[in-house]
Amino acid sequence: MAGCDYIRDRRGGVYNRSMSKDAASQVVEKQFPGQHAGETVELVFRQHPLVMRKALILGLVAILLAVLPLDFPQVYTVSWVSGVVLKVMWAVIAAVLAAWFYRWVGWYYTLYIVTDRRILAIRQQGFFNRKVDEWQLEGIQNVNYEIGGLQAVLFSYGDITARTYIGDLVMKTIHKPAEIHAQLVDAVRRAGGGSTQLPN
Repeated sequence: MAGCDYIRDRRGGVYNRSMSKDAASQVVEKQFPGQHAGETVELVFRQHPLVMRKALILGLVAILLAVLPLDFPQVYTVSWVSGVVLKVMWAVIAAVLAAWFYRWVGWYYTLYIVTDRRILAIRQQGFFNRKVDEWQLEGIQNVNYEIGGLQAVLFSYGDITARTYIGDLVMKTIHKPAEIHAQLVDAVRRAGGGSTQLPN
């Protein structure tokens, strides 16, 4: 865009037009904590938002039950009863919103980062519990995916499994698994892994 002072590279990095090439490359290459020197990010993806559906449904049911007493005229015949009902209703709504935010944080910060060397599986539980697993691309034998059930087909999600000699990396409920699978296979082969390697 003409007149714009900042431009975005193909991997999502942003840098200033006035920077030198060396300074700009340092900005765009550093994209996540713990990234190695010279390591580039190939792909970043998350679970499908439907993993939050249980919390959403339970929260809506709780709000409905909290609001339901307000439909009964008997509640308003005694002032203190209506006051208690209103306090309970607002308390339930606040608790549900807090629970939804807690669940959203866990979903948003749980992600998979694929670089030209490795896969980082970052799993966030709540606000303070985070687990990071690292898998070298060259050690991955093959990558498979599975879409099971009508709901998975309708909403386009499935499980992706990367098999290694030391165990399997299972990535559950991934949005558009076929596309992610194809990009993962390409990254593994370029890194020298997989049962079929790219020709020199």
